[in-house]
Amino acid sequence: MNTAKSEALYKTACEFMPGGVNSPVRACKAVGTVPLFIDHAKGSRIWDEDGNEFIDYVCSWGPNILGHCCEPVINAVKAACDKGLTFGACHKSEITLAQLIQKNFPSMEMLRLVNSGTEAVMSAIRAARGFTGRDKIIKFEGCYHGHSDGLLVKAGSGLMTQSIPSGAGVTAGCTKDTLLAKYNDTASVEKLFDQFGRDIAALIVEPCAANMGVVPPEEGFLQFLRDITEKNGAMLIFDEVITGFRLSDGGAQKLFGVTPDLTTLGKIVGGGMPLAAYGGRREIMECVAPLGSVYQAGTLSGNPCAVAAGIETIKQIENIPDFYQKLDEKSAALQTAMEAKGLNVNRLGSLMTVFFTDKKVKSYDEARACDTARYGEFYRHMLSNGIYIAPSQFEAMFVSYAHNDEDISTTISSL
Repeated sequence: MNTAKSEALYKTACEFMPGGVNSPVRACKAVGTVPLFIDHAKGSRIWDEDGNEFIDYVCSWGPNILGHCCEPVINAVKAACDKGLTFGACHKSEITLAQLIQKNFPSMEMLRLVNSGTEAVMSAIRAARGFTGRDKIIKFEGCYHGHSDGLLVKAGSGLMTQSIPSGAGVTAGCTKDTLLAKYNDTASVEKLFDQFGRDIAALIVEPCAANMGVVPPEEGFLQFLRDITEKNGAMLIFDEVITGFRLSDGGAQKLFGVTPDLTTLGKIVGGGMPLAAYGGRREIMECVAPLGSVYQAGTLSGNPCAVAAGIETIKQIENIPDFYQKLDEKSAALQTAMEAKGLNVNRLGSLMTVFFTDKKVKSYDEARACDTARYGEFYRHMLSNGIYIAPSQFEAMFVSYAHNDEDISTTISSL
């Protein structure tokens, strides 16, 4: 495979950007390659600058659930662009998107649009603290909630890939109110509530972990979190930036039947454009300015082009018969074939990860124990066979509606 153009571009990029990239995992250091520079994409496929074609299971880390360049979404964005790229003012499409989100996520009685998952999580935590008058939060080892200072404590995603336990530049003061629990371990949560219960404003969790690789919740774990937070007057925050509109039209909370107090959404809700949202119980969200004293603002929040992409993406999902059933069938076929080849796969819906370990991965510690060198070999093997997967053991594969039977069959024959 000729990658001369990507290699030359990467060399140039390194002169201008840290590591030559604008997000760390893209550097592909964990898998022993240089990053591919993508020229264009369509449906289930991407093409790099050298003309190599790949079946794409990264899908821009999740938002391209319909596939790349879905024509109705592209047309909606083009129409919005013709009216203006940004207003910094209210427009009626914001209401349309908010209504679509609220219809599918009824727990989000009131919500606000923002620009990234990091911003959504940071704002939801601030709202929880403002509402409760408490300072401390609980997060789980290996769950990634963006790169705001208070949450870069044993976070997942690129921090695991690079073995960074906590980001440099984050002061002790920023993380002193962040308490760590172990995912799928109820005893670790009980211990923290026993010790700090009256001071805990919120517990935040990826309802299906996807940043230490895909690690689904054990049966009853999410309901336990709901019960213990209610008992202690703390807010339960579901970070559904990845799982929202991915696991079902109502996200993980609909799939598992557990209702949080606050929810954060991203990825799919923006249809591939920079957009996210946070929201929840009306009484909590009414604490946010200008109604309350919890301040959060953003010039580009509710950007009309991003909102147009989000609206059309959700409408497409709603209008395709048996959308999630078909997506699950494609994903299940991949999992079955991988397991038949002796691979260790965690999957929930169209999210999956191949782990190189002999154990079924149910926790952060078990994920960290995986053989990342073998994953690197697997990544390079798949890439050489025209299959593009996440350049990290600790990320997810994403199956899109655009992946057809031929794509699945080609992928299976490449294992």
